Amino acid sequence: MGTAAFDPDAILFAFRPDAERACLVEARVRSGLADSLAATLQALGDDRAAAGEDLIARIRAGPTAPIVFGAYTDLVEAIFSDDIYAAERIADELCTPAFGHVGALRIVTLIDQDLGDGQVARYRRLVDDDPQLGLEFTALAPPEFASTASRVSEAIALLDAAAPELAAELRTLVHEVVVVGREGDSYFGASSFQLWGALFVKLTFQASRVEIAQALAHECAHALLFGFGMGMPLVENEAEELYPSPLRNDPRPMDGVVHATYVIARMHYTMERLLESGLLTDEEEREAADWIERNAQGYGEGVVVVERNARWTQIGESVFRSAKDYMAACLHRRDAVAYPLPRLDTPRATDSMV
Repeated sequence: MGTAAFDPDAILFAFRPDAERACLVEARVRSGLADSLAATLQALGDDRAAAGEDLIARIRAGPTAPIVFGAYTDLVEAIFSDDIYAAERIADELCTPAFGHVGALRIVTLIDQDLGDGQVARYRRLVDDDPQLGLEFTALAPPEFASTASRVSEAIALLDAAAPELAAELRTLVHEVVVVGREGDSYFGASSFQLWGALFVKLTFQASRVEIAQALAHECAHALLFGFGMGMPLVENEAEELYPSPLRNDPRPMDGVVHATYVIARMHYTMERLLESGLLTDEEEREAADWIERNAQGYGEGVVVVERNARWTQIGESVFRSAKDYMAACLHRRDAVAYPLPRLDTPRATDSMV
C-alpha cells in the first residue's frame, strides 16, 4: 500500500486555528522586521545601528507591539522621501529604551494615553491604505469605553472556553484590540500589516458576545493572512482589477476578495465551535445558527468570484485551498438546502461592474 506524500504546505496553511502554527508565523514576521530594521538603521550610520541593537534583540526574542511596525513603516517612508530629519527622528524614537514593550492582549481606544505619545496620528494614518478611513475613527469616551471593553472581554472569555484554539491564536497574533467610534450604526473592523498586531473594531450598542466573538475571529483571520504573505498580496491580480466582495458593497481588489472569503469561512468555523460548546443561551444559539447560514451564503458568493478570477501566488493558492477544503467538508455535513452554494456558472465578474 502506498504512502501519501508529505505536504508541508498542508500543515503550515491548514485552515483550523493552531496556536503553535501561529507562533511560527509570528516569529517569521518578527524575524523579517528585525532583519529589515537592522539594515535600515545601519543605512543611517553606525551610531544609529548601535543604538538599535537592544530593539533588534527584543524583536527577535519575542512579541512586538504594533507601534514598532508603525514606526518602522514611517521610517522607511521618510527615507524613500529623502526626509533625513524625519528619518533620524523616527530612528531615535524606535531606539528609545523599552519602546514598544508588549504585554498581554489589551483593549484600548484611540488616545495617546493608551497608545503612546503621538501614536494616535500614526495609527490613523496606517490603519488602511485609504488615509481617509483613519480620520473617520474617533476615541470612545470613558463611560462608553469601559462598557465596550467589558463586552469585548466577555467575548474573549467565551472564545477561551468554547474555542480555546481560536482564542490562543488570537492571543498570539493580536496584542491590541482598538475599539473606536465611527459614524453609522453598523459594525466595522479594520487591520493592516503596517500595524500588525492591532485590530480596530467599531461595535454596535446591541452587539452580543457571540457577534463580538465573531468580529474578533474575523479580524484575527486577516492578521493570519497578512502573516502568511508577510504583508504581500496572496494573488498576482493588479490592484486596479476590482470585483464584487461578499463583505462590502463597493468593488474590491482580488486580494481583498480573497481575504473576505477566507475570513467568512473562519467566521463560519467560529459560530460552529460556539454552537457545539453548549455554553450559549437559547437566544445565542439561535443567533449563532443564523450566522452559520449567513456565512455559508457569503462564502459561496465569494468563492465564485475568487475561483473565476484569482491568479494565485504559491502561498495564496495553498492558503485558500485549505479554506475551500474545510468549507466543502463542512457544508457537505449539513443540509445542502439550508446552506446552498451558488452555481459556478454565475456570470464572470468584470471591471465593468465597478
